[in-house]
Amino acid sequence: MSAQEKLSPSEEEYLEAIYTKQEDHKKTVATRDIAQCLGVKDASVTGMLKKLSEKGLVSYAPYRGAALTEEGFKIAARIKRRHRLLECFLVDICGIDRRESHKQACGIEHVISDKAIDSISAQLGHPSECPGGSTIPLAKQPTEEDSSRLSSASKGRYVVRLLSSKDADTIHRLCSLGLIPGSEVNVRQHISHGPIVIETKGTQIALGKEITDSIVVRPVREAVKPIKSRVKAARHRGSTSD
Repeated sequence: MSAQEKLSPSEEEYLEAIYTKQEDHKKTVATRDIAQCLGVKDASVTGMLKKLSEKGLVSYAPYRGAALTEEGFKIAARIKRRHRLLECFLVDICGIDRRESHKQACGIEHVISDKAIDSISAQLGHPSECPGGSTIPLAKQPTEEDSSRLSSASKGRYVVRLLSSKDADTIHRLCSLGLIPGSEVNVRQHISHGPIVIETKGTQIALGKEITDSIVVRPVREAVKPIKSRVKAARHRGSTSD
């Protein structure tokens, strides 16, 4: 997608919904799940996914679901960062309850600038979690210098940065294993002339080089702890997905 092409609020909402569902389920996101999340019909979701696929923002396969591409993930993470920081501001500073803060953040996130959001983050002490406990994406995404192919990664903990394969079946398999952008893996063993043994969500998996070449990772970094809530009681009023 051209850097000059601006997405509509609706398109951003779809990317954000896929991002949120992938956080929850660690797999490709079914059309019906997106429809339920956004309160729209399945047919509307199918049309939008095709549109976003043409723009290179999602990898979509009919009857299998959708997953964010590298560019789609960057945009979705930026929107989700805005949303969750706005919720922090509305709850901690303005004293608005979580349910209402979620509704208001949904409207503001599409028009507020990244500069303003960075300022809000600084004023809040750069929290790492929103009032609901979900991780706030970083302002700056990891650079290529921070990243490597999983096939060449040494033992240790990594976060999946992106899936580089253009093959829909490969993307579907990786997502079904929970290997999506943002998920954590622990490289356990490199078997000589064989697969790499990794651990994710308590399960060890052996993957061949063809698959691990399609996974770009970066080393795990410790998150900054969030500041104490200025209005602690507000975080206990209501609940909603964010």
